[in-house]
Amino acid sequence: MASNLSNAIFKTLIYADIFDYPLTKDEIWQKLIKIKIKNDKLKSAIRSLSHAKLKDLKLIKYINGYYFLQGKKEIVTLRQRRKRWSEKKLKIVKKIVPLLRLIPSIKLIGITGAMAINNAKEDDDIDLFIVSSRDLLWTTRLLATLLLQIIGRRRQPGEIHIKDRVCLNMFVEENHLSVPPNERDLFTAHEVTQMKPIYYTNQTYQKFLRANQWVRKYLPNAIGIKNALKTPRMVARRQLRSCGRDSSEVEKSGMPVFHSLEKISKYFQLWYMKKRRTTEVIADGIIRFHPQDARKWVLKKYKQRLADFGL
Repeated sequence: MASNLSNAIFKTLIYADIFDYPLTKDEIWQKLIKIKIKNDKLKSAIRSLSHAKLKDLKLIKYINGYYFLQGKKEIVTLRQRRKRWSEKKLKIVKKIVPLLRLIPSIKLIGITGAMAINNAKEDDDIDLFIVSSRDLLWTTRLLATLLLQIIGRRRQPGEIHIKDRVCLNMFVEENHLSVPPNERDLFTAHEVTQMKPIYYTNQTYQKFLRANQWVRKYLPNAIGIKNALKTPRMVARRQLRSCGRDSSEVEKSGMPVFHSLEKISKYFQLWYMKKRRTTEVIADGIIRFHPQDARKWVLKKYKQRLADFGL
């Protein structure tokens, strides 16, 4: 077990290093790859393993509460800078969310990618994940896209200067919350568990977590279901109070009209995309746009790093 745990800690740091992201003890526990262990036991294990076996091998270093791989001291300072950049971008999101909430078919808005863990670069865009009501995927996307276009925050296709632009890179319907089986891997498990919900109704965030319990295979400590079910309820109540209407009232306003527009919205958008399609994924209940799909290169790089260290 000690050897397996030692390797798991090291693999976890290797994966985080791909993103220049040093980890605290708590974060190592949350992101520990394929080994389930209590947090207090892991902290004890880190003290014995990293400061004995792994530190003797000069593979892991520790500064100011962060663990990282040898030779990467600079990423501790880099993490602090990226946190400040991420916080500035979050202020932009908080101004946009009240407008997106006017679209009654939006059930959840979440931040994904590097910004979700406060690791965004200064020139990065802002990736948002949106859950729509059932059978209203295309209408929701059309309205959200038009809204961002009007306020001048939308990331345009092929745009080079993307700093602080908003990329609506993934839409799913509330009945398609589970990640497709062929995409269930370590990278996607991180994306699911790191997604930061900033608005949701009707416990959509809890439903998202329940629909993706497969992530426990890769990150068994990342989702504590009891905590996951407590926090969203409180946040949802607070959000609904702030908007002055309950969720059922929000959903009813304008929804019949939206349903009548769904087929037209889908036809128009597919027609517009026809000559512009690149890496988009379009399936029942899912629209995903990734100008640069990180999944393949991250997993390839991770496997290569493991091989380099003989793991």
